[in-house]
Parts: sequence; structure tokens; C-alpha cells
Amino acid sequence: MDKNKQKIWVKFIIFTLIVGGFVAIFSVISDHLSSVNNMSVFKAIVSYVSIMFDSLPGWFIIAMFVGYAFGNSSKQAALFGSLYTVISITFYFIIGTLCSDEPEGVALGLQDKLYIFITWYGASIIGGIIGGIVGFIFTKKPVTLLILPAGLLLQLLLNGTRGWSDIVGIAQSITYCLIILTVFIYFFRLRATKNKKVKHFA
Repeated sequence: MDKNKQKIWVKFIIFTLIVGGFVAIFSVISDHLSSVNNMSVFKAIVSYVSIMFDSLPGWFIIAMFVGYAFGNSSKQAALFGSLYTVISITFYFIIGTLCSDEPEGVALGLQDKLYIFITWYGASIIGGIIGGIVGFIFTKKPVTLLILPAGLLLQLLLNGTRGWSDIVGIAQSITYCLIILTVFIYFFRLRATKNKKVKHFA
């Protein structure tokens, strides 16, 4: 392995350990959130950050960034994206087990454990691969970024009125709307810049 590849791997490992660890911690916090009514400002902020990290769009966006930042090819971006999500979900399971408040006598059967591992890890690998590739291709074809607002719109539809039922849910939904708006503004400005260049050379 040459020095450049080695540096990329070192940076990726450091990023994954730090960011993946934080995502896992906040995802576990999200699983143990109490009622959002009458909570302090600090708890509201922590709750907001937690549900953002613990959402499918949140995990997908970070996988996109991994592919964008560390991938030198679509295959490498897919590899980094899937590795990041697998490591993060592993952190999540470990921390979640340590913070579990279930009675000691309660234990999942082998079939239930296999189902959880297959579905969660399978979804993580697929999402990481897609996110990593989209992040890498974005550097060459920005139009691929449109998959993000499409996914966010789908998430808003799935959340339905529940996503607007409390202050934390409203903050999350507004954030999704702002990201969607930002992406479309980005493409509008990109298209305007291209049109100016075309007119300049015409």
C-alpha cells in the first residue's frame, strides 16, 4: 500500500471511530428519550441532535460524505461507505446493550438475534454502499445529489403528522425541508452559472 492510500485509510479510520462513535451514542440516546413535553432547552437540543443522527437520512448523509471525502473510485467509495455504517451500527449495538434497561432475565432467542443482525447489518451495508457511491459520483455529476431531497421527502411522508406533533419532531421536519430547499437552490445557482459560461463563450 502506497503512502497516499495509507493516509486515506488512516483518516478514514479516525473519522469512523470519532463520528461513528458519536452517531452511535446519540442514536442510543434517541432510543431512550422521554416525553418531550416540558423539557429544558438543553434536553430539547440533545433530543433534536439525537433523532437527527438516529434517522435514516442522517445515516445516509454521513455515508455520502464518507464516499465524497475518502473515495477515489466508486468501488472504494462503496467500500468506505459500507465499512463506516457497519462499524457505526456495531458501536450502536454495543453501547445499546450496555445501556439496556431490560430485566436481566429477558433474552432474545437465536432466531430473533439472527433476524436483527441480518436486517440491520444488511440495511446498513446496502445504505452505506449507495450513500458512498452517491457521494463519490456527486464530485463528477452533481445531479446525483437529487437523490437526497427525494429521500427526505419520502421520510417526511412516512413521518406524516407525527413528525409535526412536538417541538423536537417539528425541528427535525423543518431541518429536512431546509436541506431540500438548499439542494434545489444549489442546483438553481449551478445551472445559472453554466448558462452564464455558455453565453460568455457564445
